[in-house]
Amino acid sequence: MSAAFIRCNDQPTQPVPAGAYQYTSYDTLGAAMVTGWFAIQKTDSNHISGEWHFSPLAKTKDVGPQTGDGNFAGTIDGNQMYMELDPQYIDNNLELSGTIQGNRYSGRWTWISFVGVTNHGNFEAVKK
Repeated sequence: MSAAFIRCNDQPTQPVPAGAYQYTSYDTLGAAMVTGWFAIQKTDSNHISGEWHFSPLAKTKDVGPQTGDGNFAGTIDGNQMYMELDPQYIDNNLELSGTIQGNRYSGRWTWISFVGVTNHGNFEAVKK
């Protein structure tokens, strides 16, 4: 059974494919801000890449570049995983850094803009 997500404009997004991670990010007060999914492909023993599809849950501001669709790049070392949602940008990127435990990946998201860390919060993702 797949879940469908609703965008602010009530248009359904793509269902979460089998093997992908269902993603939710939270603001610093713990309110859910963004939801969607991402799929990981290993490029070698330490590097990963893949696609992401995220939608805002409400008229939330300061979520950074974590809405829409894109391709990510990252690394994995044991149970630690690091992802850059917009790896082609140094001054407007969203980083996910966390721990994999079973089918769950959780940690901290950080929006880095030209002024440095612009916003941050926690996230969790569960593999379907």
